[in-house]
Amino acid sequence: MTTSTPTPIDSEGVHASSNSRRAPLGEHLIATRLATSEQVEAALEDQRQTGVRLGEILISQGVLDETDLVHAMAELFAMAYRDLSLYPPDPVVLSQIPEGFCRRRGVFPVAFEDGALIVGIADPRDIQTLDDLRAVVSGAMQAVVVAPGQLRRAIEIGYQAVPLAAEDDPSTASQADPPRPTDVPDADVPDTLSLSQAEAPVVRLVNGLFRRAVDERASDIHIEATKDGLRVRFRVDGMLYDVTDTPVYLRSGVINRVKIMMEMDISEHRRPQDGRATIMVRGLPVDIRAASLPVIDGEALVLRLLRKDHSVLDLDSLGFLPESLRRYRASFHKGWGLVLVTGPTGSGKTTTLYGTVNELNVPTRNTITVEDPIEYRVAGIKQTQVNKRIGYTFASGLRAALRSDPDIILIGEIRDLETARIAAEAALTGHLVMSTLHANDAASSTIRLIDMGLEPYFVTSALECIVAQRLLRRLCRRCRAEAPASREELLELNAMSLIEDGTLSEVSLYRAEGCGHCGQSGYGGRLAVQEVLVMNDELKGLVLERAPAERIARAALAGGMQTLRQDAFAKVLAGETSFAELKRVLA
Repeated sequence: MTTSTPTPIDSEGVHASSNSRRAPLGEHLIATRLATSEQVEAALEDQRQTGVRLGEILISQGVLDETDLVHAMAELFAMAYRDLSLYPPDPVVLSQIPEGFCRRRGVFPVAFEDGALIVGIADPRDIQTLDDLRAVVSGAMQAVVVAPGQLRRAIEIGYQAVPLAAEDDPSTASQADPPRPTDVPDADVPDTLSLSQAEAPVVRLVNGLFRRAVDERASDIHIEATKDGLRVRFRVDGMLYDVTDTPVYLRSGVINRVKIMMEMDISEHRRPQDGRATIMVRGLPVDIRAASLPVIDGEALVLRLLRKDHSVLDLDSLGFLPESLRRYRASFHKGWGLVLVTGPTGSGKTTTLYGTVNELNVPTRNTITVEDPIEYRVAGIKQTQVNKRIGYTFASGLRAALRSDPDIILIGEIRDLETARIAAEAALTGHLVMSTLHANDAASSTIRLIDMGLEPYFVTSALECIVAQRLLRRLCRRCRAEAPASREELLELNAMSLIEDGTLSEVSLYRAEGCGHCGQSGYGGRLAVQEVLVMNDELKGLVLERAPAERIARAALAGGMQTLRQDAFAKVLAGETSFAELKRVLA
């Protein structure tokens, strides 16, 4: 069969020899009033001299912007348009088309929808690329139009997160050098391919997930076996969202790969397990704590990510209201006593304690920490990590610290009576002891210590201050919108005792709108809200009486404490967060 050399086609879809008439794109721009006839004719004249695409010339002349051009191209060729900023890179989707092909041809795999791969293309008239895509993509495919600038950014960001193979990418290898998956017997990988057969996609997927989780500031990765495959979610700014669903044939391979990295037993599927590892992502160490849970379709894994590159924040940047910060500083500058920061997991307790330690870190003081794990590395202090496997617990670490002539001791968490008693005794013998505790608010923390078995007189003698803390999502400053509070919101604020009846018409609130910068969520990052309870004689008397938390809270309020809700509402009025977020976390 003979082939003829194709006639050169310009970027606007007409033969190069036919420039005497307007290109279809030019006619379409005129018909939709995006450009005038004169502007198109002038741009076509420039095109004859320079060879530059008509659309690019009109953009450079300020006639169009890129969004106008892309929408016009989509309409002209009856194709859908996609905004790539709304589609975070998915390792499974990216694995469908090689990076080199995407860069050379100006395409990008966007998502799977209804069994078809959605592929973005910058030039919808590139027939050769569309034909080649059908050969590259094994299944059903649908092409959509995307903005060239967004496509270039998506390729840079997306493929940067998916290394070709683990053995070529030392940045995602476990420090413990776990055995290769091919060493695992096939019997340990039921109802799927053996790991040796599926190694490349499994390794790419797991490495890509870790990289993407770090890039998106995820605190946790949730991997859950389902009937149809594997569901993966990230927790970012306290909220879980779906990342990807992987095919069923990769399900056991991915779970076993992660379990090997976390030094967990891959032959055990019926009992919960704990594991941990330190991996390198983009040259930075990341501690990972893993927990497995048997579920109906297999196993679920939750991976807590702790990045070691974070710098210690100072207290002034942690969001304390001025009066609350003054009260807190007065308590820990006494030089002795027990200071607690309370709240649920992931509420920033350790960050607050390290901000405190950082302020107290001077050469004249000996500061020792006992942690699990060490989340921040601080020059000038002694940091030690708990190791339960060898019997080195918080209690034994605290005893060892007390034999090392400390001035300040930071304990990662008070979990049991033994640790609580040693901490209280240390606080009574001239040491400043700081720790975290799981409790709902400041007032109930005293009850929590007594419920552990610590005598009330120990609590009142040692305890100086309790900071209760939560994290709320911070409003995106690019798209937040201010508007008067609705009648329903005013009534809710009044019911929460945050405003008085006389101010029902005087409140404006900021709301989350959503934009490309914040991924349409309306939020970006988090801020802390706190309540600071400083012990006084009245509060000590109530604790000795074993009074309920409600009475202790009322007395603390009378003594000047701001509640978590009051602190949060002040930040709502300042436009730092929204009333909806306040209700989500503190209602």
